[in-house]
Amino acid sequence: MATFKPLVPPHIIPHNDTNPNAATPIPGTRPSLSPAFRDNLTLSSWLLVGGLLQGLSLLTLGPITLLPTALILLYRAIDTLLITFKFTRNRYLDDVVYTKWSPQIPYPDGTFGHEPSRDQIVVFHLGARSNHPLGLFAPGMKALGEHFEAMIDEMCADPQKSGLLGTSRWIKQDDAAGNDTMTVFYLRDFESLHRFAYGEVHMDGVRYWNRIVRDSPHIAIYHETYVVPRGHWEAIYINSKPTGLGDMWFPFKEKGEEKEEGKGETRGFIRPIVDARTGILRSKNGRMSTAKMEEVREYDRNYGDAYSG
Repeated sequence: MATFKPLVPPHIIPHNDTNPNAATPIPGTRPSLSPAFRDNLTLSSWLLVGGLLQGLSLLTLGPITLLPTALILLYRAIDTLLITFKFTRNRYLDDVVYTKWSPQIPYPDGTFGHEPSRDQIVVFHLGARSNHPLGLFAPGMKALGEHFEAMIDEMCADPQKSGLLGTSRWIKQDDAAGNDTMTVFYLRDFESLHRFAYGEVHMDGVRYWNRIVRDSPHIAIYHETYVVPRGHWEAIYINSKPTGLGDMWFPFKEKGEEKEEGKGETRGFIRPIVDARTGILRSKNGRMSTAKMEEVREYDRNYGDAYSG
């Protein structure tokens, strides 16, 4: 059976002669704060704030204050038209993987096999919400956010030690503003999550929460944990940027010819993105190894029948 074909190049770690096994942060960029701030007020509130500021500007400086607004809107309209009619590059397509693809776990040397969902994955949801008119600026929220960011920074700083494979941040959409914010963590195993839960940075956050919980009924926090065995998870993406399971990073180490430790090795991170247009990854049953799962169920039924009655 053919091995899975990776679709994106690996992220290679530059060789460090003085400390070849130094911890390397997980690749990626810090999330934008803009969505969270936008969600702090309703759309009508933002429009009213903008209208008030524009009105005050007109009263103090006159009609000239309309010029920056008009120029920015004109620039954005022209930019949209140029992209729409293909006169300029569509930067919104940056990092899109233009095909049908599926996330699959690579081997420690960065190569891929042919078995779908060949290992377990631990999925951990950590969320919070401010049930307060001040939203993010409510008492206790700033410090809570700082503890949360410290936890993520610690896990991202040394993913090989923490077992972190990637994170994905989301904002709920049930309300006009002030929705839940949630981060999805993907980890190698439950032991990695256990180390995180009892690590000093997380325990600092727990102690802070215990100090404020009685006086902060407006703050909600929660978590969910899913330990997903091998062969029991699947995902598919079409013309999508890496997100969710596809935004994981797996550390790899490829041995070179030199024998001395750290010499001749290529270290880096590789995304799990592989071609899913053909073969076993083309269908849900293939990606979930449904036939193999049914064999296990049939074995269990036969084994149980032998001792029934």
